[in-house]
Amino acid sequence: MECQEVKHYPECEDGTMAPDNPMALYWGRVTEGLLNLGIDFLITPQLSQMMRDAGFVDVTERVFYTPIGPWPRNRALREVGLYWRAVLMEGLEAIALGPLTRGLGWRKEEIEVFLVSVRKAYLDRSTHAFMPFYIVYGRKPYGPGQAN
Repeated sequence: MECQEVKHYPECEDGTMAPDNPMALYWGRVTEGLLNLGIDFLITPQLSQMMRDAGFVDVTERVFYTPIGPWPRNRALREVGLYWRAVLMEGLEAIALGPLTRGLGWRKEEIEVFLVSVRKAYLDRSTHAFMPFYIVYGRKPYGPGQAN
């Protein structure tokens, strides 16, 4: 699957995730809170160019579209989706606390109430969402006197 503008929050290609889905709202709020704190969470697609600009060579970028939950028909992807959903659910509060309290001014109680709907959304098997998972690597160029 080729996407022109890849973002680091849930996406859906079959219309099963509405824009007001709590999963999408969660990542939107986290992204907004981080921006208010001076952190651009959407910079991920630029990492490979940033590495080249910093002098790295042989920079490679791979993007894997990781399902959230066991909705894929493919058995391996279904298992990946189960694990990825477990990771996301385990980190929900930890990921949200800083951006939503310090970045958006929410109270911890507000976040806890919001996370109830997010957890339900993650468990909804009728939503066919996925997230891009980036792997970017490169190497420092060889210096004088170093073997190639």
